[in-house]
Amino acid sequence: MNKFRIPWRNSVYMRMLLLFIAILTPVYVIGLLIYNWGIQAVKEQVYQSMDSQTAYYLNELETKVEQMKILLLDSLNDDNLNNLATISPIMKISERRSAITRLQQRLFAIKSSSELIEDVAAYIPGTDTLVSGVYGYDNIGQEGLKLLGRTGQRFTTAPKLDGDTLKLRAPFPNSRNRKPLFLVEVTLSLEQLDKSLSYLIQPGQDEDAALIRASSGERVAGARTGTIGFAMSTREPPFPPAADGKTFADVEGRSVFAVYHYSKKLDMTLVKTVEIDSVTGPAQTYRKWLWFFLATGLLIVLFFSVSLYRSIHKPLVTVIRAFGKLQAGDLKVRIHRRNKDDFNYLYAHFNRTVEQLNSSIDQAYRQTILAQRAELKQLQAQINPHFLYNSFFMLHRMVKMEDNSKAVVFSKKLGEFFQFVTRNSEDEILLTKEAEHARIYSDIQAMRFVSRLQIDIEPLPAWIQHCYVPRMILQPLIENAIEHGMRNKEKDGRIRISYGRDGERFVVAIEDNGTGMDEETRGRLERSLDEQSLGQETEITALINIHRRLRIKFGPDSGLGFETTPGGGLTVRATIDFGGEKHVSDIAGGR
Repeated sequence: MNKFRIPWRNSVYMRMLLLFIAILTPVYVIGLLIYNWGIQAVKEQVYQSMDSQTAYYLNELETKVEQMKILLLDSLNDDNLNNLATISPIMKISERRSAITRLQQRLFAIKSSSELIEDVAAYIPGTDTLVSGVYGYDNIGQEGLKLLGRTGQRFTTAPKLDGDTLKLRAPFPNSRNRKPLFLVEVTLSLEQLDKSLSYLIQPGQDEDAALIRASSGERVAGARTGTIGFAMSTREPPFPPAADGKTFADVEGRSVFAVYHYSKKLDMTLVKTVEIDSVTGPAQTYRKWLWFFLATGLLIVLFFSVSLYRSIHKPLVTVIRAFGKLQAGDLKVRIHRRNKDDFNYLYAHFNRTVEQLNSSIDQAYRQTILAQRAELKQLQAQINPHFLYNSFFMLHRMVKMEDNSKAVVFSKKLGEFFQFVTRNSEDEILLTKEAEHARIYSDIQAMRFVSRLQIDIEPLPAWIQHCYVPRMILQPLIENAIEHGMRNKEKDGRIRISYGRDGERFVVAIEDNGTGMDEETRGRLERSLDEQSLGQETEITALINIHRRLRIKFGPDSGLGFETTPGGGLTVRATIDFGGEKHVSDIAGGR
């Protein structure tokens, strides 16, 4: 025998190497794509987070300032304030002190309404009086009078920068043409604004959050971590002063991402900036890991290719050589292997196959004989004169009585029946086709004996429909039940075909309520079923033929069984040992 050789291009080593490379290449390409997608997703998530944070903060700040303005305007109607501004000269000292005290309490209540308010003060220039919610009562002084003259006579709709402070002012009356009787001023705490903005930035990342005056571009308040915030505070903002949006900018050689929202009510723009590398930096390390895994994967490919070459190629050569000896007629060939691996399992089955080859040849011979006899029985059934002419006589009566609908159904089923029995190209068919043929036969007989017979057939379970069985195993059982069980039944005859399971075996039960079978007849039939020799000169009936064909195909646990029903009737059970539902797919895939 020539030494078994495999071309280098078709070798297991080369195929496995190419296979692993082909598998890993798209995996790593997809990994790189996912990495890039992840970077973009991180950026988008950062933008969404920054956008929602800034929008929410600005909305909250607007709400707080609007509340301040409401309280500020409401304070203009305070009786104590109006009395001090108009009738202070005629008020008693005690009344004036009480009015100032109550006014101070009112102003302090306004100050306490928000953590962003540093102080609330009322200026009454007519009496040179300054009442502060925090610092109490004092004279306005020259600086206060200058402040009143510099501020103007109109209500400030948005906080105004006044030196290092942020103010909201409301004069009364609110007119450019009249000098105000008094003015109430709210001073916002820039320290508290900075503190509130610090909640928008995360420790450990180079971020900045700031409120910028839209009209002047001045930085009103802000919080920062790292150096980006300082750099952003010392340069012109890279975005329109009164707009919403996002932008990328380079600050001192670093890429910065900025999100900004403008508030018309505050005349301010809230901007939050973050250095891109501080967000995506941790993800950059995954690129190195991807290349590392790529190199590691290639090493694994080489290692497994060599290992599989040694563990698969040589055992395959052994198997092929053993098959060569078997092909040459050596039925004594055996394969032995010390390693307890999958090939040892293959060798064991090879040895078992060789051991059973002679018995398989004998079984094939017996099966051929039974198939020939089954074909003879089938041909006899095809030309059964009673079934044939009775069916045509019934069809004739339907046509004659102009019962066209039943005639159409009956003729169609009759055609399907004879179409099935006259096709002998396959010894085995799908169980679903065999069951369908049995149903068609049952429908024909039920229409023939409609006044005396009812046949009920359960649906075939889905898990068993695609298994192959010997041809003509169900219809003869139903025919036997009709001819023998229903022979003396003039009415109320009933046959039921059901499907079930007995452990790992599939069972078809044909039950009738006919005359049944006496013990002597049943014993004789069961002994005939147990006959092992086919050379005996006994008639092989349809039942015996079906029983033996099932045993040859599916083993000794398959075949027919009989059970008498109390009160009359007989149940014939056809058992098929498929080996359990888990093996059905193997049986269905290859016969």
